[in-house]
Amino acid sequence: MPNPAPAHLLSRRFLPYFLTQALGAYNDNAFRFSVMFLLTYQMGSADAGDVDVLMNLAAGLFILPGLIFSPMAGHWADRLDQARLARALKWTELLLMAVAAVAFWLQSVWLLMTLVFLMGAQSAWFGPLKYAIVPRHLPADRLMQANGWVTASTFSAILLGTLTGGLLTATGEAATLWASGLVLTVALAGVLAARAIPPAPPPDGIPDHAGPIQSWLATWHLLQDQPPHLRQAMWLISWFWFVGAGYLTQFPRFSREVLDLPADGATGLLALFAISTGVGGLLVGYLGGSRPRLALAPFTALGVALVAIDWYLVASTANPTLWRIGIDVWLTGMLAGMLVVPLYSYLQRTALPSQRARVIAALNVQNALAMVASSVLGILLFAVLDIDLPTFFLLFGGSGLLVAGSLWWCWRGWQPNHG
Repeated sequence: MPNPAPAHLLSRRFLPYFLTQALGAYNDNAFRFSVMFLLTYQMGSADAGDVDVLMNLAAGLFILPGLIFSPMAGHWADRLDQARLARALKWTELLLMAVAAVAFWLQSVWLLMTLVFLMGAQSAWFGPLKYAIVPRHLPADRLMQANGWVTASTFSAILLGTLTGGLLTATGEAATLWASGLVLTVALAGVLAARAIPPAPPPDGIPDHAGPIQSWLATWHLLQDQPPHLRQAMWLISWFWFVGAGYLTQFPRFSREVLDLPADGATGLLALFAISTGVGGLLVGYLGGSRPRLALAPFTALGVALVAIDWYLVASTANPTLWRIGIDVWLTGMLAGMLVVPLYSYLQRTALPSQRARVIAALNVQNALAMVASSVLGILLFAVLDIDLPTFFLLFGGSGLLVAGSLWWCWRGWQPNHG
């Protein structure tokens, strides 16, 4: 079992893993958004299907495997050497991207849809070890900094993946060729990076083999055995993804209908939110000390709510002030990053090493459900209650008031900074 002795983040204990997960996150988003953009602008006339249906189908097919496979993936990540598992998954990604190159060349919509699902499955299997492997190689006082970088890379991947899809469509008929070469190159780079990850054999207390149904039941029972404050930290992370998914989904409409910006406006808002989230995560990672400060959570949730109120007031005017909206988006992202990094660090330190991957797998299921719930609630708010976009952001961000209040109520007399 590796001994997480003092190590800097550029050492072999972290850098190969960081590059592996960052390249994988980018390839997930680059491939998915390339498919979605190409369906819209290049391949729509090649298939009689409704492009809007295919776009929503692609989004759903990428999230669905996280709900199906995460519990079983968590069991295997606790049973196997996590470095070897990471390498196997990167080879799987390379194989899938080789098939994707063929699908792009053939302009086969349904083969691409199948690959979106399979890439979602590959991501679901990588998800539990993404955070579980970090404490195996780094000491506890480095987790905040490491998670800051992981958060920054995750949101950078979302941004760069979106930009990649848009840029590829601008290349015209060569778009499918460029898309094929890009995803294959990134997948190969991920394979090479994963080869340098140090061994991470399973600790004591290896779980029994579990199939799909058994892994779901075992994960449910495992969650019930976790201390209440750990489960609260997990629900807070899912709330982060619930609000974040709602915001990101509505940025294009908000940019066009409220701010009256050109098509690039939505990309600008997305970039602002993604970069500020990464900056907030890095800021709290380096300035928050060596121990995760969970006492920050009520204040960051309250901050998100207060910013949402200002966002609503500005956006509801006849001529919204663009620079003030930009500040609100930036502050929301900063606060989100400052919320989620200590929570992940606390989870890594608190969960038992022999159960860590399964706990993270359960969290990934929660996060996927939170994003689905965010989408469903958005549909209901717009279709049934006929709310406007400023009210949508007020309701989603304003939920931070309930979160902050419930945290202060639950944490009375408990010191959440330990661990």
